[in-house]
Amino acid sequence: MLDLFADYHVHSSYSIDGEGTIKNFCRRAVEIGLKEIVFTEHFDYQPSDLSTGYFDYAGYSEEVKQCRDEFAKHLTVKMGLELGETHLYKEETDSFLAGKEFDFLIGSVHWIGTQALHIDFCSSKEIDEAFKKYFFEVLRLTKSGGFHVLGHLDVIKRYTPSWYPHFNAERYQEEISAILEVAVAKGIGLEINTSGFRHGLNETLPARTILTWYKRMGGEIITIGSDSHRVLDLGNGLHKGYELAGSIGFRYIASYSKGQIHFRSL
Repeated sequence: MLDLFADYHVHSSYSIDGEGTIKNFCRRAVEIGLKEIVFTEHFDYQPSDLSTGYFDYAGYSEEVKQCRDEFAKHLTVKMGLELGETHLYKEETDSFLAGKEFDFLIGSVHWIGTQALHIDFCSSKEIDEAFKKYFFEVLRLTKSGGFHVLGHLDVIKRYTPSWYPHFNAERYQEEISAILEVAVAKGIGLEINTSGFRHGLNETLPARTILTWYKRMGGEIITIGSDSHRVLDLGNGLHKGYELAGSIGFRYIASYSKGQIHFRSL
């Protein structure tokens, strides 16, 4: 039996691509039996990213506080961010975070230089060039740190053109293992992002193979999130994520409060 049923990757309307108020997400969370929800709004400094300058901390924190009170009997509501390319904007990010009590931070790569993964990064590149450049950027992010888990480590597979073959983690084992080695050494976890099930990939991000490597290398810190941007997607695929984690041999799921980690039994 799950000790905690939580969604650790949720985007409300405080993310530029999110749809739905925090209150509506919380209502849905109670309906589907979640015990904990973490709003991980996009936070970026990349000049070409539409998220840059969009996040309203004052409004966000106030709405979270209101929902914490309203749903206290049924749901734990937590504050988080999904930080983009913090290794490139570390000083600015650290300055923003100073004095603010976020529970949980995801570190993600959505841009390689001036090219967005979801728009044009892969369109004109050979498969190996694209994947190796992406994983190198994730390695740089991981070495820089400043967050709790790596978001959707192999997310590039969502945006590859039709002529690319299906993503094969073994083909990039050297590059991915370098990332995992640093993550384990620095106490950075991996999220099991279940958005792949509703985006036609039929697997999590990262794939089972990568999660298995992480476990074998001594990694024990995992969170599970739907990466939902709409209320109806909240919790989508979480049960599959929990089952996958257990089948690999993970015994615990990580929970965060004000940046402090707690382990709950799977």
